[in-house]
Amino acid sequence: MKATRFIRKYFATGFVTVLMILFVFPLVWMALLSTQTRQAVFRFPPPILPGTALADNFRGLLAQIPYFQNLWNSFYIAALNTLLILFVCSLAAYGFARFKRAPGNKILFYIVLGSLMVPPLAGIVPWFLLISKFGWVNSHWALIIPPAANAFGVFWMYQFIQQAVPHDLYEAAKIDGASDIRVYWQVVLPLIKPGLGALAVLSFLNSWQNFQMPLIVLTSTEKFTVPLALSNLAGMYGTDIPGTMLGTTISIIPIFIAFLFG
Repeated sequence: MKATRFIRKYFATGFVTVLMILFVFPLVWMALLSTQTRQAVFRFPPPILPGTALADNFRGLLAQIPYFQNLWNSFYIAALNTLLILFVCSLAAYGFARFKRAPGNKILFYIVLGSLMVPPLAGIVPWFLLISKFGWVNSHWALIIPPAANAFGVFWMYQFIQQAVPHDLYEAAKIDGASDIRVYWQVVLPLIKPGLGALAVLSFLNSWQNFQMPLIVLTSTEKFTVPLALSNLAGMYGTDIPGTMLGTTISIIPIFIAFLFG
């Protein structure tokens, strides 16, 4: 019996270790390539030790694109979009969970769920026409405000509110004279912090790595996000692979910080 437990324990440890190596290796390899010259990147056998071209690659990266401006663009777009998603989705989910018996509640909720089945590509043309009407072409508002209507976020927070907030709590707060908005702000939000944290991490990550929407709506280099700016390093005569790897390595640091906060 002890031998079986011993084997299971070390088999599980070995399996998790192999998975960890598989997941960490691309990140380590990316950071390693960011220190190499363009010639060393294509050398065989490939380099396994850090190179000495990190400073040159960094200067080359800044010479080709306004990287820190692009990094700031990605950060504040992702931060504002995440905050807006948390507010809109939690408030909508509260409405669906709180007023179950209101006329049309179920129909509206099923419409929200049904929108999850529509591929994002199917809405690109209406989305672009809408932001054109608002004058948001080449504006960051097109990447901040429209994504706040997040069907997954509404469904996620609805399920969390259903489990975390007993319906009797609404009635008790109502008897004490609390308005619906006060119930949402002072009763519901403190109880659903774990759900908000998980949704915040997912939303920040999705906004940070978004490439397609910025590609369609942004036209000036100074307003590019990091994924869009790094794609411009691919030129007619080749791609600056060390510069791209260096920019990508720096850009994943906020993602790690977001996960730590989450």
